[in-house]
Parts: sequence; structure tokens; C-alpha cells
Amino acid sequence: MKEVDFKENLNCIKEISKGRYRIILDFATTGILKYLIRDNYKYVWVHNHTTSNGFHWQKYSLPIMEEMQNLNVLAKGLKFDFILTTEEFKPLMSDWKRGIEMIQLNQLPPDYLDLDKIKGNRRYELLESECDYLFEAVIPSATDYGMLVSPDRTYLQSLLDNPEIDWEKLP
Repeated sequence: MKEVDFKENLNCIKEISKGRYRIILDFATTGILKYLIRDNYKYVWVHNHTTSNGFHWQKYSLPIMEEMQNLNVLAKGLKFDFILTTEEFKPLMSDWKRGIEMIQLNQLPPDYLDLDKIKGNRRYELLESECDYLFEAVIPSATDYGMLVSPDRTYLQSLLDNPEIDWEKLP
């Protein structure tokens, strides 16, 4: 059996399950976002977002209890999901310097779709059937391998074929 070099799996399309494809991104940064986003998909869901000063107490206006208005509180370590329209998200891309976990989709996700709990094939089945997603991208804050998953092999191939993306030195 031929031994596979790990580098042979970088920046190429691999089918990870029937109808689901992945590219392992070799040291990608959020600079690649401008190539990933498609205008014909309505929303961007950012998952597990943390505030920039996550270890320091900062003043925020937060919903402490459902029955009352937001309260101004000191908080730290905030981690949350948010959804913006694609048009609202696009201006943020050039200033996004830290890592990101994101999904571009056409339908808003149902409340029960908890990405921290639903993993593997079931996660992608639900993203496809309930959200009509184009891709999920995980780009770490530190220089490390990222991941791009999509049910659309043609979309992923269009990225690999894009002459503006230097796959030897990802943005």
C-alpha cells in the first residue's frame, strides 16, 4: 500500500462522504474570504465568534433575562453566533484579522441546529436540507491548517482554478 504524504491532501478536493467535499487549506488567513463569498447566497453565519478582548472585562449591553431590556454589564469571554446578510458581511471581510468559523447559506437555520452539538454527516445533511448552504469554512486565528467543506464540487473546483488565488501562498 502506497504511503500518502500529508501534503498531497492540501489545497485539493477530497470527497469526505457521498456528495460532500473538502479542501484542507494550507495556512490560509481570512484574506481568502473575498474569494469564497458568493453574492447569490443570502446569509453568512459566523459561528463561535469571540470578542477581540475576550480575556478583559469590557462594558457590553447584553440580554441578561428574556423579560427585560438589555443591561449594561461588564463581561469577558463572550462567545456567540451571529448571522448577517451577505451584503452586510462583505464590508467586514477586509478588516477581519482573526480566525473565523463561517457558513454561507440561503435559508436561515432552524433554532435547533446547534453546531456545537451536531457534528459529522448529520451536521452537513441538516445544513444542506434546512439551510441550502454553499460552504463551511474554518480558518484558525493562528497560522495553521484551515478547512473548507461544500456539497458543491464545482464551486470548490472554481476556487482551485481561480488564477487570483495563489495556492502555494494562501492569503
